[in-house]
Amino acid sequence: MPDTLYSQAPDLRIRPVEAAGSLIVFTPQRPKVHWLNLAGWYLFELSEGVSGEAIAADYAEAVAEQIPHEAALEQARDCLDDLVERGILLATPA
Repeated sequence: MPDTLYSQAPDLRIRPVEAAGSLIVFTPQRPKVHWLNLAGWYLFELSEGVSGEAIAADYAEAVAEQIPHEAALEQARDCLDDLVERGILLATPA
């Protein structure tokens, strides 16, 4: 992950649902609709050619008052992996 850059997959269709605190993402490459919670939405927004460690650090800082630092870093890394697995983010070697 430290040597990995994340970016949003091409051709996604996204729609924020602010009242529900969610982002709806349609992945046309593997047709499916995904609902991202606030954490996933935030990480998705941070992922434009940025390293995984930088994204995780930004996330940990944003949630510092709610989650211990190490737990936030782990949560961010797990979520990034999940977003890649679902075809929402792309991961490329730095």
